[in-house]
Amino acid sequence: MTTTLPKRFEPFIVPGGLKGQISELPLPDILQHLRLARSTGILSLVSGGARKAVYLSEGRVVFASSNLPNDRLGEILIHEGKITVEEYEASIKAISKGKRQGKALVEMGALSPKDLWEGVQFQVKEIVYSIFQWDEGQFHFEESSLPEKERITVDLDIRDLILAGLRRVDAAGRIQSRYPEGDLLLERAPGEEVRLEPYEAHVLKLVDGERSVLEVCRESEIGDNETLKLLYALAAAGVLRAKGKKVYALDQDFVPEDTLYAIVSSFNQMYAFVFRYMVREVGPIAENVLEKYLGALRESRKDVFTGTKLLKDGTLDPAVLERNLNRAPEDQQRPLLVDALNELLYAELLAVKRTLGADHEASIIRALKER
Repeated sequence: MTTTLPKRFEPFIVPGGLKGQISELPLPDILQHLRLARSTGILSLVSGGARKAVYLSEGRVVFASSNLPNDRLGEILIHEGKITVEEYEASIKAISKGKRQGKALVEMGALSPKDLWEGVQFQVKEIVYSIFQWDEGQFHFEESSLPEKERITVDLDIRDLILAGLRRVDAAGRIQSRYPEGDLLLERAPGEEVRLEPYEAHVLKLVDGERSVLEVCRESEIGDNETLKLLYALAAAGVLRAKGKKVYALDQDFVPEDTLYAIVSSFNQMYAFVFRYMVREVGPIAENVLEKYLGALRESRKDVFTGTKLLKDGTLDPAVLERNLNRAPEDQQRPLLVDALNELLYAELLAVKRTLGADHEASIIRALKER
């Protein structure tokens, strides 16, 4: 590979390529690295009984194969209405005589040459897209020259495949663990433009290097989960990159001591204030509203929020937080805690704005600064 591997790839390095679990190194990350490295070789993937392979040349996808019947060219052409069952069965007989199915379909007049090439391209895309649905499986990329037996090849941009593949993934599923943190600042990365859907272009315009991820979600018209999934997809495809973290205005004076208990106590005072304010304005529903935002962080920030829930006064149990933090090295515990609790505060203020309006959010911020 011609580029330096990121440090997080090191556990997956094997002679001549990469090998590991897609649960530990997701497919978008693998493909994007192979694109940047302009790699040539075969990416083999296995999940249960499914075996699929993606063939790359100079960092672009040129072919894909699968052992699943539904991924075969003939089955796909039937499903798309390009050929009839009778034509399919006739092509199967030709295969038994040593002829390639696509060539047989063209010779019998079932397909035009243009239809055949488009069908192969559609087949390759569908095989690649299907792998994005896998939560578990093994991958192995091996640098090698490509086999010459495939006479019909395609030329597909990996960034387009990443974006299209992730469009099909459930935004409320396991992909949530990869979503960017709320206080992260994103900016456009240099490079060629990619093809986007109108709603994706809408979200991309909101990314200006000044808005945090939470602020982008606040302005987006497609909902938090879909916005977060799209931001992840754009980052995975190299369209966006991290710029840093947004320091919230309250981050200057609200941690008077360095002990974990004192930090939690300081934040709990603010959480309790927000909770009381919300209860006063909307009644008992306030607990459900704020719990929803904490629930999202329980998924994205499991390192700190696993097992947490809002207590009756809107605060968090310090013992649960401390138990979670004890899994981290001691020198990382304080920054992890401050970062996560700050993110929850930011999320609660976002909940206030969405439920009550910007004036109420501003009122709470002023009150917290005066405390």
